[in-house]
Amino acid sequence: REIFRSLGVRRVVVGGQSMNPSTADLLAAVEAVPADEVVVLPNNSNIIAVAEQVDAQTDKAVRVVPTRGITEGFASLLSYDPQGTANDNRDAMADAVASVVAGEVTVAVRDSGSDVGDIHEGDYLGLSDGRVRVVAGSAFDALTGLLDALVEEDHEIVTLIAGEGAEEATTAAAVAWLQTERSGVEVEVHEGGQPLYPYYVGVE
Repeated sequence: REIFRSLGVRRVVVGGQSMNPSTADLLAAVEAVPADEVVVLPNNSNIIAVAEQVDAQTDKAVRVVPTRGITEGFASLLSYDPQGTANDNRDAMADAVASVVAGEVTVAVRDSGSDVGDIHEGDYLGLSDGRVRVVAGSAFDALTGLLDALVEEDHEIVTLIAGEGAEEATTAAAVAWLQTERSGVEVEVHEGGQPLYPYYVGVE
């Protein structure tokens, strides 16, 4: 919340796994903002359709940037123009989102399978675009494996958002890995404190 507010966001509707906000929740936030035009960042693929229903329920102009995760939300805000219209901002911010490759590291809660091998409860998983990209025995191996898969030569910025399960030593080791293996990228680390996901990853 603090990071989003530092980037100019006026209202944050708290959600998360099994706590998806309703259209009414988003409408209340829109009505509380002192502006006639409002841009909404869902930051979750499950919320996009819900957010798109808000415009019809208010006299304000509400535009939705289809952000599917926290890192996409951050990237979109760097293209926000306080003097621009909601339509112009939606278009510019959506363009910024399209340039982001997003991923996350989480922990498997049960045994299952994937395209990259068997998954056992307690394994660390590197996910991107709804797919399991890495199965590993440690957060470091999952994170660096995911970064290895996502970060290409033309990328410039990697954002790591450390969750409540992330250890400082693991984060520092992953940054060092990037500086060695992808020396051309700038690395930004934020303390997100999010549950269930030790790391969110954004690549631009």
